[in-house]
Amino acid sequence: MAEAGRIPVPLRLCRGCRHFVRIENELCDFCGGDLAALEAAHAENVAEIRAVTAALRAAMAEKGVGGAGSGIGATA
Repeated sequence: MAEAGRIPVPLRLCRGCRHFVRIENELCDFCGGDLAALEAAHAENVAEIRAVTAALRAAMAEKGVGGAGSGIGATA
């Protein structure tokens, strides 16, 4: 727990090892990964996953699978 009145150190997540490191670091203190490159690769992976998910949902809708109330493809 942070002390009262103390400002916590800004941190960011290393996408290589999932440890938090200081925001100004270029390399991860734990795995040595290049934080900018790991973040860029993560963003590309997320974009690819979203595109594939959208294509799957469209294909399911075209086939009439996963309609309302089916529990398939529903978002909370």
